[in-house]
Formats: sequence, structure tokens, C-alpha cells
Amino acid sequence: MSFKTLVVRMIAVFVLAGVMLMSGTTLSKAAEWDDEYTSREVKMMASIIFCEAGNQSYAGKLAVGIVIMNRKNSRKFPNSVEKVIRQRGQFTPVRTGKYSRELKKYSKGAYKKGARAQCVKAAKQALAGRDTVRYKGKNIRMNQYLFFSQHLRNAKLRIGGHDFKINY
Repeated sequence: MSFKTLVVRMIAVFVLAGVMLMSGTTLSKAAEWDDEYTSREVKMMASIIFCEAGNQSYAGKLAVGIVIMNRKNSRKFPNSVEKVIRQRGQFTPVRTGKYSRELKKYSKGAYKKGARAQCVKAAKQALAGRDTVRYKGKNIRMNQYLFFSQHLRNAKLRIGGHDFKINY
């Protein structure tokens, strides 16, 4: 390896470290999530998260995204983000047309600031495999939760305006 190549690689490492420090990401966090998802999946996920939890805290938004990914990864549900979201009878905004309207808003650039931008962030983290939510000072592992709604009987967890359950 030439000296020039070595210097370029060292600069790249320092730049990456600086970006990570400024964003609050550690190397362990960066390695923890696998960023293998498509822009289409981000669009779908951010849109449904906004429909379901747009008025909730970031923890609530992320929790909804995690539940969708838990379903995608479960044998009890379809095996794609789109199929999980569009599964008959599961998400009211799909049935009412709100989800379709949000997809159009996403395409027009409405997800760049505010609550919608938080939904994009939550979508990316859920798609990348994050399964822990920080809520009221506690880290809550959500890798088994498959259901959420405003009111669920025998719910094991409540984040903002949603109850979360493992089984229905």
C-alpha cells in the first residue's frame, strides 16, 4: 500500500468518526443495524408509521415500525413490508385511503421535516433491524411484539397512545 493510499484511508476513518460523533452514533450502534432496505420500503414504512403514529413521540413511531418488521419476520404474517402493510384487515389507513395519500405526499417531498421526517428516521431504524425503544428513560426490547392499537386487552406495554401485545 502506498503512502498516499494510507493517508487517504486514514482521513476517511477520521471523517467517518467525526460524523458519527456529531450524530451520536457509536461504532457498536453503527454495526448493530444492517442498512439493507430499499427506498421504496422506506417510503411505505414511513407513510404507514405517520398514519398510525404521526402524533406520537419518536418512541411510539419507532415502536410501530418495529412491530411491522416483527410481522415481516414472523411465519404468521406475510414476508415483505408491503404485504404486511397491505394485509387485509390489519391497518385501517390502508382501507380508508389515508395510506395512499401519505405515499403521494412522500413522493412530493413532504417527509423532509417535522413529524413526517421523524417517521422516515424511525422507518430506517426499524428496517435496519433496531428492536429496542427508549421510552421514559428505559430501553424496551420489542422483538416479540406483533400487535398494537389504541386499546388492546391484556396488553403488556403502553407507549404513548398505543398498547402493544405479543399475541392477539
